Amino acid sequence: MESYFIGITLPPALEAEIEAWRRRFHAPRTATHITLIPPFQWDHSYAELAAVVQSTASRRPQFTIRGAGIGSFGKAVLFVKVEPSPELLAFQRDLAGELEQFGVPVETRPYHPHITLATRLTPQRFQAYVEELADYDPSYEFSFTRAGIFQLIDAGRGKRWQLLS
Repeated sequence: MESYFIGITLPPALEAEIEAWRRRFHAPRTATHITLIPPFQWDHSYAELAAVVQSTASRRPQFTIRGAGIGSFGKAVLFVKVEPSPELLAFQRDLAGELEQFGVPVETRPYHPHITLATRLTPQRFQAYVEELADYDPSYEFSFTRAGIFQLIDAGRGKRWQLLS
């Protein structure tokens, strides 16, 4: 059984901009993304998973992803905001429903799209990073083209998430 999550990868320029902040804040080395489906166990083939993701995406008309500003989850996580557009929410809901048919539990928390900048912060570090971000006001827009599949792999000194497709 393998561990995966599904996310939206970012256009190269936006990814580079946000990744620069993530490195300053020592964020996990996972490729910068917007999570659609949080980590789950998959006991079917990777080809089946890729087919489910591709099939669900192909039934959706292309849509725009946009966002602006910085947000937080309490004082533990800082992120770049993502607009929860009806199209993005519908795609996430459809994908979760399709994966549920394969035994992937549907997340009980409301879906809150975002791009993580820093996580697992102490209150002191949170405040310091908020101050560093005072002049950073990201604003972006791009067309959704595909969802990426990330797999948890053994990376020698531990495990890490790797983008497969």
